Order: sequence, then structure tokens, then C-alpha cells
Amino acid sequence: MSKYLCEQAIALADIGVDRATYRPGEAATLHLLVDSQEASLVTTRLHVVLSWLDQEIAVYDRVLKIQSGQQQVSLLLELPSESFRGYGIDVILCSEDSTPLARKSTALDVLENWTQAPRYGFLSDFAPEAQDIEAACTSLARYHVNLAQFYDWMWRHYILMPPQEEFRDALERRVSLRVVREKVAACWARGIAALGYAAVYGAEPEYAFEHPAEMLYDAEGKPYNLAGLFYIMNIHADNPWRSLILTEMARAVREVPFDGLHLDQYGFPKGRIFGPAPERVAYDLSADFPVFIDAARTAIRASQPDARVIFNAVENWPIETVAPTSQDATYIEVWPPYTGYVDLQQLILNAQRLAPEKQVILAAYLTPLKNAQGADVLPAEAATRLASAAIWASGGFHLLMGERDGALCDPYYPLYASLRPEFASIMRDLYDFVVRYENTLSDLRLVTIAPDEVLERIQIQGQVVSASGEAGTVWAILRRMPRFLTLSLINLSGVLDADWNAPKPAAETLRALPVEVRVSEEVTGVYMASPEYEGGRPCSLSYRLLQRDGETWLQTTLPVLEYWSMLTIKTAGMTDPA
Repeated sequence: MSKYLCEQAIALADIGVDRATYRPGEAATLHLLVDSQEASLVTTRLHVVLSWLDQEIAVYDRVLKIQSGQQQVSLLLELPSESFRGYGIDVILCSEDSTPLARKSTALDVLENWTQAPRYGFLSDFAPEAQDIEAACTSLARYHVNLAQFYDWMWRHYILMPPQEEFRDALERRVSLRVVREKVAACWARGIAALGYAAVYGAEPEYAFEHPAEMLYDAEGKPYNLAGLFYIMNIHADNPWRSLILTEMARAVREVPFDGLHLDQYGFPKGRIFGPAPERVAYDLSADFPVFIDAARTAIRASQPDARVIFNAVENWPIETVAPTSQDATYIEVWPPYTGYVDLQQLILNAQRLAPEKQVILAAYLTPLKNAQGADVLPAEAATRLASAAIWASGGFHLLMGERDGALCDPYYPLYASLRPEFASIMRDLYDFVVRYENTLSDLRLVTIAPDEVLERIQIQGQVVSASGEAGTVWAILRRMPRFLTLSLINLSGVLDADWNAPKPAAETLRALPVEVRVSEEVTGVYMASPEYEGGRPCSLSYRLLQRDGETWLQTTLPVLEYWSMLTIKTAGMTDPA
């Protein structure tokens, strides 16, 4: 059979692993879908490489007899025991004479628990007639989502567990507790932890009006509420509401069961608030939230010793008091005034400063995706790619994906956007990339270089470089840690504004970019990688070192920059203080 015929007749239609993440000591199963247009049986060779960054860890070879049509091929992969390790999996299908026929890549990681790399996703469809439970959770795992928020799964905000298996929630959605539980089990089967949604201070009118002493009021004595749907209750330590809702939270974790809770608030009321007349005791939620978070974690751990919590700092409020609590990751729902690309980065860096031992998750909802049709689709997708790149390249995690290739475009999660198949594939490549390179993207030892220093240390011939995500530039994000200096380049050269949540034109690919980086440590190697290039595989680059004004400059050529490419400089020293 000729090389031409082989290339046309046999393809790797799909690739993936069986779990979102793996614990130390677990093996992975690699699944391949091979498509053959040949009429007869074809003998091929399968070559699989497991890599950590640019280092080959293990190689697997197998002879495959490929039948006509599509067939599933599975391969068991033994994984190293080190935790917090991301790996690339590169697959080449060859003919008997070793001619390459098809090539695909994916990724996986090994974690002690999700807090090391919280790739947060969502589930929000719990209707009694749901038939696609397994498919929804498989979709999450394909994006390596290892933590799923079960959004609005509950009966009411003040009584979480429903009175019967099938019910209507506070917004009249039909919900089945059976489906919730089946989705929890399907998540667990794929290595995904399940967090139940619970508002810390919201109650429906029927409860709130019967318990006026538990509500919070403004200076005029009017009760705070969200659109008349949910009234703001008092979480202070001496209020009965606190005891009620903590009991409900512990019960939900025990009886559903969940792996923990996502604690929500609505971003208000801020400043001085009051209890009911005549006493009108003053309260401050920025002081009460952290005490409540710690109490909630203690309460649910009495039901489930390994349970964890995340608290929503809506609009980054009150991040100074909630970030240092016992919550297991720092989570921020992004709203104006945080509208620029650099704002996403600064939210992450500030949260890391306040709680350096925790990963940071941003809930940045991509409004352009909402109801996008026709000519609006590509600009919405470009906006999604750039915002995601800004978050991941800055060391954060992005709550975005869920429910069968769904993406969040609205704070009410059931209104998620469904991605077209071509874009879903692009986003899976992005998530493969951030898992494969999590050790140079998400390591908590990484230090982000200040903008002024970045501009002094980075030059790209023919391009305007910015260090603050400015429109019409190539945004350079320089970070360092022991043995590595990383340079993420995000292509904003064709955008007219730096609003992360506005439609953007499709990126114009830049090629063969001459890049110079000032270094101070001994350089032992350079490679680049991109979710948009060569399946995310590392590409070793030639380089040279030059002396200029007493400083050492590394010169290399970046092959391609579409939306996001990352240059990794390996160093012999422990850090790079230049």
C-alpha cells in the first residue's frame, strides 16, 4: 500500500483518557478511535509516548490489526507516582514499514486531590427525564474538569434537601434528586469531585417574611433582597439563620452525598447593614463571611471528613477577608470594574498574595457566546480563547466548561451556551495544553515578573510588546520558578480594545517571530508549545546567547503565535532573578 493511500485511508478520529485526573498509583486507560476506509484488514504499528514537559517518560508500542470502518482501541498506561504532575500523551499510527499515517495528542495529570489543580466545571441539568447523564459527565472529563459545581440542584435556599425525589425549585425548574445523585456517581467514576451549590444568606420570601429577625435591613429599615426572589439573611454568629443553614449544608453533604459545597453570595450588601428595628444592630458582612466560611467547613466535615468548600467572592468582594480563610481555593466571580485583560491577571495575582498556598479560580462568564449565531459566532469564540489564555497564562483556573460541551455565558448557569463541535475541539485542545504544562503554568512557586521589568527584558522584532494586555500588542507574561523561566505571548495585535468580555476578531497568525529575552542563569534548553500548534507538543528551539551592555540576552525564533504560545527556558540555577 502506498504512503498516499495509507494517509487517505486511515485516521485517528479521536483520542482521550478514561478519567479527568488520576491519584498516585492509579493507571490510565487511553482510548483511541481509529477510522479505516480500507476494504480489508490493515496491519499498523501504534507508537505512544508519555512525556513530562519536554522529557520522554515512557514508550508503548503495539501492533494493531485495523478493520474496515471505525474501531475503538484501548491501551493501559502505567503512570509515575509523583503527584501534581501533568503529562502529555503523543500517539503515532504507522504502517508496517513505519510510515506515519496519523498523529494525535492528549494529556492527563496525577494529583493528590483537586485543590492542587482545580479545573472547575459545572452541571445544571437535573430534569427527571434526563437521559444523557453519562454523556454529560464524560464531556466534563474530556476537558479534564476534576471539580464540578452542581448548580441549583436543591429544593429551596433555606431547605436544601427536597421533600420528595422529583420537585420544582424556587424558579419552577423541574429537578430530580435521583438525577442529581446519578450525576454525582458518574462524576466520581471519572475522577471528578462534586460540590453542591448553597447560598450562605439567601431565603425565599415564604421563609424570610416569617422570620423577620433573621433578615438584614438597609438604613431605612427595608429588607435587602435579590429581585424579590431571595431575601438576605443574617449569618452573624448569634442569629438563628446561621444554625439553620449550617445544619442544612451538613445534611446535603451527608445525604446526597457531595464532596463539599460551593458557597455563594450575591455581591451585596456592602458596608454597614442592620438587624430589625427597634434595636437595629449594625453588622458587616466582610467580617461575618470569613467566620461563616470556617464554620461551614467545620460543619460539613462533621458529615464527611474530607469535604471541602469554595466561597464566591463576587466582584472580588470581600477578597481581603475571605481569601485567607480555610476555604480550599480562592474563587472570584468577575464583574465590572474588572473589564480588561490585565484585570484578570491582577485579580489572580492579588488573590495569590492574600493566600499564597491556594490556587485561584475565576468565574469569567463569556457573554459574547450567549445566543451567538451567524456572523457573531467567530468573534465570540475569539473572545473566549483570549480570555481563557489570559487567565491560564497568569496562573489562574477558569470556570467555564460543563454540560455536554457547554460554556458559561450567564450567571444563571442553565442558560449556558452550547459550543459547535469544531470549537469544542479547540477548547479540548486548550484544556489538554493546560494539563500537560500545569507544572509550568500552575505551580504555586511561580513568580510573575512586574510589567516594567518585562518591558526591559523582552523584545520581539516587528511587534509592539505590552506587559499589561493592551490592545494592538503582543502581551508578554514572564514568570519564573526554580529551573524554569516561562514567557507566555498572547496575540492582541489585531484587537481594537482590551475588554475581555467583548467580541474579538479572529487572530491573524504571526509566524517566525524573532524573540529576545534577557536572562541571568545558565540556559540548558529552550522549547515552545501552544494549544494551537502541533497538538500542543513541545517544539525544541535553537537559540544563541549574546552579551549586550553587560547583560546576557537569549535570541530565538518563535515558529508561530495564533492566540497563545508559551516559550519555556530551562535554567541550571534555582531561580532567575534578573
